[in-house]
Amino acid sequence: MILSRRKAGRIRPQLDGLRRVLTALGDPQESLRSILIVGTNGKGSTAAMLEAVLRAHGVVTGLYTSPHLIRVEERVQLDGRPVNEAELGRRLALLDRFTDLTYFETLTAAAFKIFSDEGVEVAVLEAGMGGSWDATRLAGSTIAGLTNVGSDHCRWLGDDRRTIARDKGRALAAADRAVVGREVDRDLLADLGVPDAVSADLLVECVEGPGCRVRLRWDDKEVIAEMPLPGEFQRDNLQLALALARQTVEAGWLSELDPQRVLEGLGKVRWPGRLSTHRVAGRKVLVDCAHNLEAARALAQYLGDVECRYNLVFSCLDDKPVDEMAAVLRPLVADVAVCPLADERAMPVDRLLAAFRGAKVAETPLTCLEQLRDPVLAAGSVRLVGQLLADEDGA
Repeated sequence: MILSRRKAGRIRPQLDGLRRVLTALGDPQESLRSILIVGTNGKGSTAAMLEAVLRAHGVVTGLYTSPHLIRVEERVQLDGRPVNEAELGRRLALLDRFTDLTYFETLTAAAFKIFSDEGVEVAVLEAGMGGSWDATRLAGSTIAGLTNVGSDHCRWLGDDRRTIARDKGRALAAADRAVVGREVDRDLLADLGVPDAVSADLLVECVEGPGCRVRLRWDDKEVIAEMPLPGEFQRDNLQLALALARQTVEAGWLSELDPQRVLEGLGKVRWPGRLSTHRVAGRKVLVDCAHNLEAARALAQYLGDVECRYNLVFSCLDDKPVDEMAAVLRPLVADVAVCPLADERAMPVDRLLAAFRGAKVAETPLTCLEQLRDPVLAAGSVRLVGQLLADEDGA
């Protein structure tokens, strides 16, 4: 496959090269109605919930997310199903002659082509990094949402959160309708440079409901729903997803946001690797893709609310603040086992051990499991979770 010849970690902070390629393909993105979701964390969860709600309303949907857990086809979904290998392969073959494209640019162009060819009515796009030069920007999305502004990818986006906010704000400014999630710090709003952005909580009220459920209100409508994904932080992502769905009504893409169809859609959300439990090597394992400091804090909040004390399998990539992540997580877990990842950017084991002093060491995530008692949690990287889920029982 063409992707095997493209370095997955290569980043190109400009859009001209991909723009020329899309023009050569006939600009498939220009036929799409699309919604772009940017932010440090929660983009994929928000996108998955939004897509499911739109699909429940009868919309032919496309969903583009990154990275994948096990198979690259996960990144491109049509009406809730990953495209098959042959479908993706045909579009990738069209891009074989454009040798300078990055891995992410190649997949983005292929997704645009698939969505256009298959008659997608609304494409929900998760930005890869930042907002000013991410490949997804070339969709020209009419609607855009921002989940939060954290400190990840400082090398590319800026050394402080205000600079990062300005970068992400460029994606919002390019859209006709911009929505800001409740997690975005109020003192960063001016840095976004989007004075007409609407706060999600002005479009949808999302509060605790009876029996650990959530109460959702918009206009004169109200539903009480089960949270589709676990974790208190997912309530903010759900609120943003529904606020963006409301914007599709304002844009004329939906006639209304129907409460029963919202419930139907939320009941069909599947987004593994986000505080999801799986059976691996005969063991129940809780996995979470928490891969930066803000995500580690969200995971810590969850751990502080549960009665049991998990044993932790941890690994991460070498650009992550492992000492700070360890300081957040270590007090809330029992034993820890660390291992290297099957990735050229893996954090060296000696750095992992320096952060998690006294941790056990193993060669793989699976052998980490052998060194820990139940209950077990694996966190720190999408790659770590993906390696474990690739060995999920019955997968």
